[in-house]
Amino acid sequence: MVKPAFTLRLIDRYILSELLGPFFIGILGFVMVMVTDLLFTYTDMIINRGVPLLAVLRLLLFKLPYILVMTFPVSVLFATAMALGRLSKDNEITALRTSGINFFRLSAPIIIFSLVISLGSFFINEKLVPYANNVSDEIIRNIIYRNPLPQVKEDVFFKDAQNRYYYVNKVDTRNNKLYDVLIYEFVRGEAVPRVIFAASADYKNLAWDLQAGRVSKFDAQGRLNYEATFDQMKIFVNEDLMNFTAAKTPEQMSSTELKARITSSGRSGRAVLEMATDYYMKFSVPLTCFIFALVGIPLSLPAVRSGRTWGVTLSIVVMFTFYVFASVFRSLGRGGVLDPLLAAWLPQFIFGTFGLALLLREGLKK
Repeated sequence: MVKPAFTLRLIDRYILSELLGPFFIGILGFVMVMVTDLLFTYTDMIINRGVPLLAVLRLLLFKLPYILVMTFPVSVLFATAMALGRLSKDNEITALRTSGINFFRLSAPIIIFSLVISLGSFFINEKLVPYANNVSDEIIRNIIYRNPLPQVKEDVFFKDAQNRYYYVNKVDTRNNKLYDVLIYEFVRGEAVPRVIFAASADYKNLAWDLQAGRVSKFDAQGRLNYEATFDQMKIFVNEDLMNFTAAKTPEQMSSTELKARITSSGRSGRAVLEMATDYYMKFSVPLTCFIFALVGIPLSLPAVRSGRTWGVTLSIVVMFTFYVFASVFRSLGRGGVLDPLLAAWLPQFIFGTFGLALLLREGLKK
């Protein structure tokens, strides 16, 4: 029996209305979880490193576009599971199917909804995320320059780009103070490094003011041949000490920029496997919304017996399994074990095929 077009449009709007509520609840919930995790990390900046609260809040704000892209797929899956679970539990799916409406037709608004979210996810990932990541990294850079010791740890040797080795016994980040500082400095033309020791040091804007120390030089046999004491000495720490680079990361570039970087790097003979994998993932990751809808539609129907908790369980299981697959294949692509194109798209292909097979089986049921 063919249903009038206005009836089908009414049913489409009804199914979409069932989707929207859980979708936005899913976004809110998953964003809060991820923001809470970031806050747990950034709280240390506020309390122990003296970073202003406003800078941390701005950092969180510019992390939101990336977080949204990550939460869209699981929110689509959660909304699909909750909406169809509710309709199945109240026998509305059964009523619609017995009235002559094909299961594939009932699935159409969900599929279209997921494709729209996929397009929106791609737009955000292409236009907003690179800009937001650039700004957030600029905020981090300012934090580093204001307090330039995020990598300086107590009782650990570390090295900068100027071939200096550092050791600090104690770090007081509240007062920008170092204690028992030892520096091995290799001077050009000398086989043995010069050794600088200071009882304490103040640091500000990459400059260390050493206090109450001595400078020692040794010959090739390790015998002391020069030593001098000082009350104060200033050295400048190279910014590479903070492992910071001005070069854009793939997360800070659009697909066009990343493609150009891959082309130029390939001409210079540099390995591009990591960048190529990330490039293809800029297209495959947004499509995950559509893939999750394909998987979620047929798997959500058992909710008639399990209630709405099935939606939560389904979201967790499918999300965890998919992202494990995606992480493994991404590593295989970046490591050269798989072609980057395959590494980026195989998880979507596997889950999409699985979801499509389940959807066809459900749709062919009488």
